Amino acid sequence: MSLQYHIHLDASHLEGNDGMGRVVFLPGDRSRAARIAAHFDDCTVLENPRGHTAHLGRLDNGQGTPIDVLSISSGMGCASVEIILHELLTCGARRILRVGSSAAMSPALPAGNVVIVTGAVRDEGTSRHYAPPELPAFAHPSAVQALVQGARDCGLASHTHLGLCHTKDSLYAREFGRGPAGEANEAYTAWLRRCGAIVTDMEASTLFIMAQTASAGTVTSLIDSDRLVPVQTGCVLAVFAPSDACDFHDPEIARLAEERAIKVALSSVSHWLEPGSRIP
Repeated sequence: MSLQYHIHLDASHLEGNDGMGRVVFLPGDRSRAARIAAHFDDCTVLENPRGHTAHLGRLDNGQGTPIDVLSISSGMGCASVEIILHELLTCGARRILRVGSSAAMSPALPAGNVVIVTGAVRDEGTSRHYAPPELPAFAHPSAVQALVQGARDCGLASHTHLGLCHTKDSLYAREFGRGPAGEANEAYTAWLRRCGAIVTDMEASTLFIMAQTASAGTVTSLIDSDRLVPVQTGCVLAVFAPSDACDFHDPEIARLAEERAIKVALSSVSHWLEPGSRIP
């Protein structure tokens, strides 16, 4: 296989974990990709002129069996996620974990905390090129389960929440109410809040839909789960700003939230790959 056009990787770069393939950490921010990779052992850095630098390494799972991992930026927004994720899937990626940033929608969700996303509102156009709008976008149950355990393992359960994410493709208009449709956009997000959405981002729904459609046709019982490797995705979000923020975040709160999200993500990986715990 030749190198994929945008990520400059091929199938050999995604090999590992006894045929499961590398676990991919997929933040939007390339500097966050590097900060995640700072926790890797034997890390190899493959520079990329588009900013999608790949960090290939291993994580110590505490049981003497290193886990093969990759950290690479998706860029901002669903359109960029679609390009990077498509090429990763073509190379053989089967476990992809978004480690992203977000703003709270619920007043009960403090900035500086972490959200494990269970599902996402598809308020963006990219995923509609893969599936009709009626198809729900959801994280894989195995990923959610692993992230919950990871939060407990690293002592962050009290700062970690489960819930629905609003994914949009407009930041200033949809989230901040800028432009001529400001009142309508604010009314829409308030409606979502009343429906139970607790956080808003710009990537999760496309990630979930692409994984779901890539695994279409895979139907197995729990007893068969270890024999198949469908595409599974999860998402953990650092909450940078409170629900009443009218502009961008406080840098120190953002730093704390990102640090917590990275800890949860790193702690979750060994649980995701445990035999007998994977639900296809």
